[in-house]
Amino acid sequence: MPVAIGDTLLDRHARSTASRAAVLAMESPAGAVHLNFPFREPLLAADTVGVPARTIEQAGRSGAARLAPDLEEVRRLAKEVGGRRGLILAGPESLGLPVEAITTLAAELGWPIIADPLSGLRAGVHDRSLVIERVDTLAREPEFISRATPEVVLRFGAEPTSKPLNGWLAGAEGLRQFVVDDASMGSAGWRDPEALDGAAVRADAELLCAALVAELGVGGATEAAWRELWCDANATASIALAEAINSLDVPFEGQAAIDLSEVLPAGATLVVGNSMPIRDLDSFFPQLDRSVRILGTRGAAGIDGVVSTAAGAAAVSAGPVVLVIGDLSFFHDQNGLWPAHRHGLNLTVLLVNNDGGGIFEFLPQRELASERFEEWFGAPHGLDLSHIVAMYGGRHRLVDRDSTAELREAIATPGLDVIELRTDRSTNVGLHREVFNEARVALRAYLEGVEVG
Repeated sequence: MPVAIGDTLLDRHARSTASRAAVLAMESPAGAVHLNFPFREPLLAADTVGVPARTIEQAGRSGAARLAPDLEEVRRLAKEVGGRRGLILAGPESLGLPVEAITTLAAELGWPIIADPLSGLRAGVHDRSLVIERVDTLAREPEFISRATPEVVLRFGAEPTSKPLNGWLAGAEGLRQFVVDDASMGSAGWRDPEALDGAAVRADAELLCAALVAELGVGGATEAAWRELWCDANATASIALAEAINSLDVPFEGQAAIDLSEVLPAGATLVVGNSMPIRDLDSFFPQLDRSVRILGTRGAAGIDGVVSTAAGAAAVSAGPVVLVIGDLSFFHDQNGLWPAHRHGLNLTVLLVNNDGGGIFEFLPQRELASERFEEWFGAPHGLDLSHIVAMYGGRHRLVDRDSTAELREAIATPGLDVIELRTDRSTNVGLHREVFNEARVALRAYLEGVEVG
């Protein structure tokens, strides 16, 4: 191919070459065709062909081709879900799930919606009456599992964050699971890493929801007791978790999620790091009655580029941007703060510092000999991270436990702010168990008064 210059003759040449390539690909022996595309030296010529600017909103769902559901498949799926005890799983989705379509379908079916924090359904002005945000606690209680195991699961988005939930559903006998693989959202393949789905439904999520609602008609909802069990258990767990956390007299990493929920204004963007931050957000971040966009990099699920992701969000977002991140992730991508300094971005960081890889305290690696664990997985750095913040011209503040006052001030102040919550990695596991156990006790007490159906 010639060097691209964007004129009409080049367009004609490109169409002709593409046609030839397609014909050659289908001729015998059929196969791939290799095309070479040269590029000019970048950033030199003043007449470089530009790409039209697009906002985040323009680059979302509306710009992608939408795959209409197959009507026969819709009819089969409607027979599978209608009148059964089921759940809608709203998993992580980078561009956001079709909130109104999913909540409308849930109301038609009478099904609870398990809302991952990265799904877009946990916070907003939409109908949240069937949204369940405490499943990470509910899935830890065997008595609840025995009563609340669904017959059918319909999942939108990627696999949920909650490990207890995923383990519960993976071990449920006779459970039918359907994964909606929305081609218009840019997914390149079936999003079912555990190969647990009963079927993968290849269709635009919003169009599929509308088609199912139309097909279900009258009598498609399950009995009211099913959703009441889930909603009441969710409310019970929420109250118990709040009371258990409030009773703690030491810094608790889950408090970060609660503090953020109290200070984030409508229109804010929350970027969440991997490892413990996303798990604590899943466990402790409540429903919000205001629009807050929550972003994360769960596909990679690593510590690479998390600060840079937040800086990118700050560069294009109209509202405030807050990042909650662990110390190793922060240290690993500290250069991601440079754009904030270079371009005068407004970014607030809630840094949870437990001096190492806190996630591994919860994993089998903890059974290694102490010195091996600390060297390979605990990875204490012993660094004063305030110097990193100072290098990039930011403001740094330490908090003992409650960070709401500092976060509110930082969000309202232009520039880079880092609020650091220091915790004890060795006691973090015990504190999490204590909080979850208090919630499980309250949940069992609630279930004792519920008639088994």
